[in-house]
Amino acid sequence: MSKPPNPELARRILDIALEELSAKAPEEINMRDIAERACVSPTAIYYYFASKDALFERIKFDAMDELDSRLRASTRSEAGPNERLAAFMRAYAAWCLERPHLAKLLLEDLPPKEPLNDETMGRYYASFFRARDIVEEAIAAGSLGGRDPLLDVSIAQAAIWGIVSQFRSKRVHPRFWDSIDPLIERFIQIYLGDEGEKQ
Repeated sequence: MSKPPNPELARRILDIALEELSAKAPEEINMRDIAERACVSPTAIYYYFASKDALFERIKFDAMDELDSRLRASTRSEAGPNERLAAFMRAYAAWCLERPHLAKLLLEDLPPKEPLNDETMGRYYASFFRARDIVEEAIAAGSLGGRDPLLDVSIAQAAIWGIVSQFRSKRVHPRFWDSIDPLIERFIQIYLGDEGEKQ
């Protein structure tokens, strides 16, 4: 008779993996270290997560929910779509800066293992679709010129992650090593353009 799953152990394994991710890139983490910290054998981890990829896939979906919650909260008090879009981008950059290894996991590592059915797609791209909806609102309100919202949100996501990555590795000019804010604010200004600045 097989042993029933222990939800507390599964959660502890996830928490330890998250702690590891706060200091290391995903490729630097191994299951043996997680098992040792959880005081279980490496095979015990595989009872809950079939592989390292499966463990990180679960962490990735939890991180998506965390990010989406942060982004949703960032836009609640903003009035117009341009203000919501700017707040959204600031919050996205702040989360990536605070959680760089999780952001890397979401944005660079581990393509989705699950088939992207409607439910998975909705969860996987929740923040992306939220940003798209704000861009569409701004276009409808006339505060942004005609654009392709999917293309523009894809560019914004890539640009913000690029800015965060370059800032963290000090690849930007030394003048901007102390604060990412001027870089993000300038990107938002460029993204919104003259029409956005008038709002």
